[in-house]
Amino acid sequence: MTDERIFLGFDVGGTKIGIGIVSESGKFIAGDRIENKDTNPDDILPILVEKTNKLLADNNLQKSDIASFGISSPGPADYANGIMTTPPNNPLWRNVPILKYLSDNLGIKGYFENDANAAALAEGYFGAGKGSKDYIYLTMSTGIGAGMVAGGTLIQGNTFQGGEFGHTCLVPGGRECNCGLKGCYEAYCGGRAVAQDLQKKLADKPDSMIVKCAGSVENIDMKALQEAVEAGDEFAVQYWDEMLERNAQALGSLVQTMNPHKIILGTFAWAAGDLFMKPLREKIVKYCWAVSYKGCEIVPSALRRDIGYYAGAAVAMYFENKK
Repeated sequence: MTDERIFLGFDVGGTKIGIGIVSESGKFIAGDRIENKDTNPDDILPILVEKTNKLLADNNLQKSDIASFGISSPGPADYANGIMTTPPNNPLWRNVPILKYLSDNLGIKGYFENDANAAALAEGYFGAGKGSKDYIYLTMSTGIGAGMVAGGTLIQGNTFQGGEFGHTCLVPGGRECNCGLKGCYEAYCGGRAVAQDLQKKLADKPDSMIVKCAGSVENIDMKALQEAVEAGDEFAVQYWDEMLERNAQALGSLVQTMNPHKIILGTFAWAAGDLFMKPLREKIVKYCWAVSYKGCEIVPSALRRDIGYYAGAAVAMYFENKK
């Protein structure tokens, strides 16, 4: 099919698992998705193997055509051994040796990495980080995680927990975070945390524009907040502004500490566009040196919702290139 190396990837999420086949130049060859909400790994893993085999066959690919595969996994996990340990959005997936299972059942060599790191590698090879050796990717979705690349090398950390920037404390003694700490960046700006906070604040305010946009208090999410902001609702606009201030505070510390060439932002940034990016860029100058900020581009993801198709393949490509 091609003289290029071909990589296979799996992106494990709380509601779906993405399968992607990608060439090293970034050509998307094929992909599929499997529903993964409240599943048991004993049930879903055989289906994953079956779907992968079918995807290869449908595209006239032999297993020998695949250089290797990569897994993009939510944390916490045993990254050294490829085991999903206690992912909060996959409650039945406990101590699942997914890397060994897929390697054994597909007969293909594989690699395992944190999902934020995998997304960062995907943007670096195929998206907004292409050509940059010093950049950071922030997931900016249900939670906030970071994939950090310095000098072309992924920062994994001593215990493979590098990049858990969403759990950096911004407000000592502040809001309780879903991780158990208080005052975390994610507790103020993560999608799940924002929804929970707004549901508490608006529980007895059924006439709130945010509630109307959501349909009910229970359905409040980031999209409903954004719609209320766009409608000019005073409370929503103020809440959005405070949230952007916290984002700027966090990103400013990244700029100041890492001095990256680029910071690439996930879902919220490309979904909200200038409503998110413009005030963020205006506010961030208060939290870092001008010389560092001028050398840093802050941009939304280029791969957007397709990043899951590329993330696992990018993990495989990165570790193959490190050999």
